[in-house]
Amino acid sequence: MAGFVINNVDYDQFGGGVFPAVEEFRTQLPVAATLWRWIPGPDRPDYALAELKQPIKYHPTDAFNWTRPRADFIGHDDAGRFVAIYLVAIASLMEGTQIHRGMKGFPVRLAYAIDNTVGRDEQLDFAKCDCISYAVISALPDEPEPPAAGG
Repeated sequence: MAGFVINNVDYDQFGGGVFPAVEEFRTQLPVAATLWRWIPGPDRPDYALAELKQPIKYHPTDAFNWTRPRADFIGHDDAGRFVAIYLVAIASLMEGTQIHRGMKGFPVRLAYAIDNTVGRDEQLDFAKCDCISYAVISALPDEPEPPAAGG
């Protein structure tokens, strides 16, 4: 599967200015990911789920429903309780453009998968996601082809 790196994140799509999770995510960048599978969403057909090479910490707001993530994905550090994020949902920022090999500085919509059962769903369920923001991704270089047998 194709790999990419998340280079930057920007403000939330809710229009409320800088969402605290966006600033927190920015401090953990860059982070590499592997495109895992394509999944249609309720609003468009071209979302992708991607597995992060290293989980990131997400310290949600006080209103967060802690029954949403699996208990083994919840941790505690000096900043408080956090959710370890292993999976993100992405889609190109501009509908009609496509995540592609060789992309550089490609703008996407990004959401944390809070409930990792989203990977078994036939359609992306936004209720299983949180911290929606804009992000910029770039393709990782392709791994070299293995040498031919006998050569």
